Amino acid sequence: MNELIVFAGVIALASVSPGPNVILVVNHTLNFGLPRIAPTILGNISLLFLVALAAALGVSAVLMSMPAAYDALRVIGAAYLAYLGIKALRNAWRSRGGAAAINGQPADATSPARRYLQAFFVSATNLGSVFFLAALFPNFLHHEQPLLPQFAALFATLIVVVGAVHFGYALFAAVVQSRLGARRFRSAVQTASGVALLGFSATIFGSVLRRT
Repeated sequence: MNELIVFAGVIALASVSPGPNVILVVNHTLNFGLPRIAPTILGNISLLFLVALAAALGVSAVLMSMPAAYDALRVIGAAYLAYLGIKALRNAWRSRGGAAAINGQPADATSPARRYLQAFFVSATNLGSVFFLAALFPNFLHHEQPLLPQFAALFATLIVVVGAVHFGYALFAAVVQSRLGARRFRSAVQTASGVALLGFSATIFGSVLRRT
Protein backbone atom coordinates (compact mmCIF):
# COMPACT_ATOMS: atom_id res chain seq x y z
CA MET A 1 0.00 0.00 0.00
CA ASN A 2 2.81 2.43 0.84
CA GLU A 3 4.37 1.85 -2.59
CA LEU A 4 1.05 2.59 -4.31
CA ILE A 5 0.79 5.88 -2.40
CA VAL A 6 4.31 6.84 -3.47
CA PHE A 7 3.55 5.82 -7.06
CA ALA A 8 0.32 7.85 -7.03
CA GLY A 9 2.17 10.89 -5.67
CA VAL A 10 4.86 10.75 -8.35
CA ILE A 11 2.27 10.33 -11.11
CA ALA A 12 0.18 13.21 -9.73
CA LEU A 13 3.17 15.56 -9.67
CA ALA A 14 4.11 14.60 -13.23
CA SER A 15 0.52 14.92 -14.50
CA VAL A 16 -0.10 18.35 -13.00
CA SER A 17 2.65 19.87 -15.16
CA PRO A 18 0.90 21.07 -18.35
CA GLY A 19 2.00 19.20 -21.47
CA PRO A 20 0.55 18.64 -24.94
CA ASN A 21 -2.07 16.18 -23.65
CA VAL A 22 -3.30 18.64 -20.99
CA ILE A 23 -3.48 21.38 -23.63
CA LEU A 24 -5.62 19.09 -25.78
CA VAL A 25 -7.93 18.30 -22.84
CA VAL A 26 -8.48 22.02 -22.27
CA ASN A 27 -9.03 22.71 -25.99
CA HIS A 28 -11.53 19.86 -26.34
CA THR A 29 -13.38 21.04 -23.23
CA LEU A 30 -13.76 24.51 -24.71
CA ASN A 31 -14.75 23.24 -28.17
CA PHE A 32 -17.03 20.33 -27.26
CA GLY A 33 -18.07 20.95 -23.66
CA LEU A 34 -17.25 19.25 -20.36
CA PRO A 35 -19.79 16.38 -20.80
CA ARG A 36 -17.95 15.30 -23.98
CA ILE A 37 -14.42 15.21 -22.58
CA ALA A 38 -14.41 11.47 -21.78
CA PRO A 39 -13.05 10.29 -25.19
CA THR A 40 -10.09 12.68 -24.89
CA ILE A 41 -9.17 11.49 -21.40
CA LEU A 42 -9.63 7.86 -22.45
CA GLY A 43 -7.31 8.43 -25.41
CA ASN A 44 -4.60 9.71 -23.08
CA ILE A 45 -5.07 6.81 -20.66
CA SER A 46 -5.06 4.19 -23.45
CA LEU A 47 -1.60 5.31 -24.55
CA LEU A 48 -0.41 5.15 -20.93
CA PHE A 49 -1.67 1.56 -20.73
CA LEU A 50 0.48 0.57 -23.70
CA VAL A 51 3.48 2.38 -22.22
CA ALA A 52 3.04 0.67 -18.87
CA LEU A 53 2.70 -2.71 -20.58
CA ALA A 54 5.81 -2.06 -22.68
CA ALA A 55 7.71 -1.07 -19.55
CA ALA A 56 6.64 -4.23 -17.77
CA LEU A 57 7.77 -6.33 -20.73
CA GLY A 58 11.05 -4.44 -21.18
CA VAL A 59 10.18 -3.16 -24.68
CA SER A 60 10.91 0.47 -23.77
CA ALA A 61 14.49 -0.41 -22.80
CA VAL A 62 15.01 -1.95 -26.24
CA LEU A 63 13.76 1.22 -27.95
CA MET A 64 15.98 3.42 -25.79
CA SER A 65 18.97 1.37 -26.93
CA MET A 66 18.21 2.35 -30.56
CA PRO A 67 18.93 6.12 -30.75
CA ALA A 68 18.07 6.41 -34.45
CA ALA A 69 14.61 4.91 -33.97
CA TYR A 70 14.06 7.02 -30.87
CA ASP A 71 15.00 10.24 -32.70
CA ALA A 72 12.81 9.30 -35.68
CA LEU A 73 9.81 8.91 -33.38
CA ARG A 74 10.60 12.26 -31.77
CA VAL A 75 10.75 14.02 -35.15
CA ILE A 76 7.40 12.51 -36.18
CA GLY A 77 5.92 13.59 -32.86
CA ALA A 78 7.32 17.12 -33.19
CA ALA A 79 5.85 17.45 -36.70
CA TYR A 80 2.43 16.35 -35.43
CA LEU A 81 2.56 18.86 -32.56
CA ALA A 82 3.49 21.61 -35.04
CA TYR A 83 0.49 20.65 -37.16
CA LEU A 84 -1.81 20.81 -34.12
CA GLY A 85 -0.30 24.15 -33.09
CA ILE A 86 -0.95 25.69 -36.49
CA LYS A 87 -4.49 24.29 -36.48
CA ALA A 88 -5.15 25.78 -33.03
CA LEU A 89 -3.97 29.20 -34.22
CA ARG A 90 -6.20 28.94 -37.29
CA ASN A 91 -9.18 28.01 -35.11
CA ALA A 92 -8.43 30.95 -32.80
CA TRP A 93 -8.45 33.27 -35.81
CA ARG A 94 -11.74 31.82 -37.05
CA SER A 95 -13.39 32.02 -33.62
CA ARG A 96 -12.60 35.72 -33.48
CA GLY A 97 -14.63 36.14 -36.64
CA GLY A 98 -17.59 34.07 -35.50
CA ALA A 99 -18.11 30.36 -35.09
CA ALA A 100 -15.45 28.07 -33.66
CA ALA A 101 -14.45 25.32 -36.05
CA ILE A 102 -12.33 22.27 -36.28
CA ASN A 103 -10.86 21.78 -39.74
CA GLY A 104 -13.46 24.17 -41.07
CA GLN A 105 -16.36 22.17 -39.59
CA PRO A 106 -18.54 22.85 -36.56
CA ALA A 107 -17.18 21.40 -33.32
CA ASP A 108 -20.08 18.92 -33.11
CA ALA A 109 -18.95 17.36 -36.43
CA THR A 110 -15.83 15.94 -34.80
CA SER A 111 -16.73 12.44 -33.64
CA PRO A 112 -15.84 10.96 -30.23
CA ALA A 113 -13.66 8.38 -32.02
CA ARG A 114 -11.68 11.11 -33.75
CA ARG A 115 -11.19 12.98 -30.46
CA TYR A 116 -10.06 9.73 -28.82
CA LEU A 117 -7.50 9.06 -31.56
CA GLN A 118 -6.22 12.62 -31.50
CA ALA A 119 -5.64 12.40 -27.74
CA PHE A 120 -3.93 9.02 -28.16
CA PHE A 121 -1.50 10.35 -30.78
CA VAL A 122 -0.83 13.59 -28.89
CA SER A 123 0.08 11.57 -25.79
CA ALA A 124 2.34 9.41 -27.96
CA THR A 125 4.22 12.49 -29.18
CA ASN A 126 5.13 13.42 -25.62
CA LEU A 127 8.03 10.96 -25.53
CA GLY A 128 9.56 12.57 -22.45
CA SER A 129 6.52 11.57 -20.41
CA VAL A 130 6.33 8.21 -22.17
CA PHE A 131 9.88 7.27 -21.19
CA PHE A 132 9.47 8.79 -17.73
CA LEU A 133 6.64 6.36 -17.11
CA ALA A 134 8.55 3.54 -18.79
CA ALA A 135 11.46 4.18 -16.40
CA LEU A 136 9.24 4.62 -13.35
CA PHE A 137 6.97 1.61 -13.75
CA PRO A 138 9.55 -1.20 -13.34
CA ASN A 139 10.69 0.28 -10.00
CA PHE A 140 7.34 -0.69 -8.50
CA LEU A 141 7.22 -4.21 -9.92
CA HIS A 142 8.62 -7.10 -7.87
CA HIS A 143 9.52 -9.94 -10.20
CA GLU A 144 9.61 -12.50 -7.41
CA GLN A 145 5.85 -11.94 -7.01
CA PRO A 146 3.02 -12.51 -9.53
CA LEU A 147 3.22 -9.63 -12.02
CA LEU A 148 -0.42 -9.47 -13.11
CA PRO A 149 -1.89 -8.32 -9.75
CA GLN A 150 0.91 -5.76 -9.38
CA PHE A 151 0.40 -4.46 -12.90
CA ALA A 152 -3.37 -4.23 -12.34
CA ALA A 153 -2.93 -2.27 -9.09
CA LEU A 154 -0.40 0.14 -10.58
CA PHE A 155 -2.42 0.74 -13.72
CA ALA A 156 -5.64 1.25 -11.73
CA THR A 157 -3.78 3.88 -9.69
CA LEU A 158 -2.50 5.46 -12.91
CA ILE A 159 -6.03 5.65 -14.36
CA VAL A 160 -7.49 7.25 -11.24
CA VAL A 161 -4.71 9.83 -10.80
CA VAL A 162 -4.29 10.86 -14.47
CA GLY A 163 -8.04 10.82 -15.07
CA ALA A 164 -8.65 13.00 -12.00
CA VAL A 165 -5.93 15.50 -12.96
CA HIS A 166 -7.14 15.80 -16.54
CA PHE A 167 -10.77 16.12 -15.46
CA GLY A 168 -9.67 18.81 -13.01
CA TYR A 169 -8.12 20.80 -15.86
CA ALA A 170 -11.29 20.28 -17.95
CA LEU A 171 -13.52 21.43 -15.09
CA PHE A 172 -11.37 24.50 -14.49
CA ALA A 173 -11.49 25.42 -18.18
CA ALA A 174 -15.27 25.00 -18.30
CA VAL A 175 -15.80 27.15 -15.18
CA VAL A 176 -13.52 29.93 -16.42
CA GLN A 177 -15.16 29.88 -19.85
CA SER A 178 -18.63 30.22 -18.31
CA ARG A 179 -17.50 33.31 -16.41
CA LEU A 180 -15.46 35.07 -19.07
CA GLY A 181 -17.59 34.30 -22.11
CA ALA A 182 -17.23 31.36 -24.45
CA ARG A 183 -15.95 32.99 -27.65
CA ARG A 184 -13.45 35.34 -26.06
CA PHE A 185 -11.98 32.76 -23.68
CA ARG A 186 -11.86 30.03 -26.34
CA SER A 187 -10.01 32.30 -28.73
CA ALA A 188 -7.46 33.28 -26.06
CA VAL A 189 -6.83 29.67 -25.00
CA GLN A 190 -6.57 28.42 -28.57
CA THR A 191 -4.00 31.12 -29.31
CA ALA A 192 -1.99 30.23 -26.21
CA SER A 193 -2.35 26.51 -26.99
CA GLY A 194 -1.15 26.97 -30.55
CA VAL A 195 1.91 28.89 -29.39
CA ALA A 196 2.62 26.30 -26.68
CA LEU A 197 2.31 23.35 -29.07
CA LEU A 198 4.63 25.04 -31.56
CA GLY A 199 7.03 25.64 -28.66
CA PHE A 200 6.93 21.96 -27.68
CA SER A 201 7.57 21.05 -31.31
CA ALA A 202 10.52 23.41 -31.63
CA THR A 203 12.01 22.12 -28.37
CA ILE A 204 11.84 18.52 -29.59
CA PHE A 205 13.33 19.40 -33.00
CA GLY A 206 16.12 21.32 -31.28
CA SER A 207 16.88 18.44 -28.96
CA VAL A 208 17.11 16.00 -31.87
CA LEU A 209 19.40 18.34 -33.83
CA ARG A 210 21.72 18.70 -30.83
CA ARG A 211 22.05 14.92 -30.62
CA THR A 212 23.05 14.58 -34.28
